[in-house]
Amino acid sequence: MVRTMTDQILYQVHLQQKQRNQAQRPESFLHRAAVRAEGNKGHASPLLSSSAPTTDSADSISRPNSRQREEELELIDQLRKHIEYRLKVSLPCDLGAALTDGVVLCHLANHVRPRSVPSIHVPSPAVPKLTMAKCRRNVENFLEACRKIGVPQDNLCSPSDILQLNLSVKRTVETLLSLGAHSEESSFVSLSIQLLGFVAFYCTLMLTLCLLYYGIFPL
Repeated sequence: MVRTMTDQILYQVHLQQKQRNQAQRPESFLHRAAVRAEGNKGHASPLLSSSAPTTDSADSISRPNSRQREEELELIDQLRKHIEYRLKVSLPCDLGAALTDGVVLCHLANHVRPRSVPSIHVPSPAVPKLTMAKCRRNVENFLEACRKIGVPQDNLCSPSDILQLNLSVKRTVETLLSLGAHSEESSFVSLSIQLLGFVAFYCTLMLTLCLLYYGIFPL
């Protein structure tokens, strides 16, 4: 009986020690991996969800930039066509290279008002490419001619704008051509008035001569 009670006590002590060891034993590898995977899953979803707005924002920024670039290219092409129509020449697709030396711009100013640019530096067979100093001189002469013709200061571009072919060059050229068209219209009106004056003077003179003739030699 005593031995049986002793065995029961030992058995209960053994069970308590076993339960204590199981409580103190670290979690298994699979359990730790499952916990780690659950934590990563919880943190990964915000990253994935945030990547979509980042891509969308980048696309939303690139789309307006591409549209703006297309509009600029269209405006530059319009400028090239305006110059070609006025000067009756063909310009290359790269309009910046054609305007950088200022030769075409100086000819355009002289087209609007003859001799507005008295001296133009042009390439020669011996020197097919102008130096930067001569190019800048041509550009400055063009801008000075624009001032003399009447282009407002607010519509004038700068030499650097011409070198970089900014859209301000288009505004300057369009203002210059509009002044040229107004000048041509004014010249036409002035010529018409002069012709009408000459016709009136001629008719008055002939009528006066007729009256004098019939006054001196009556029928």
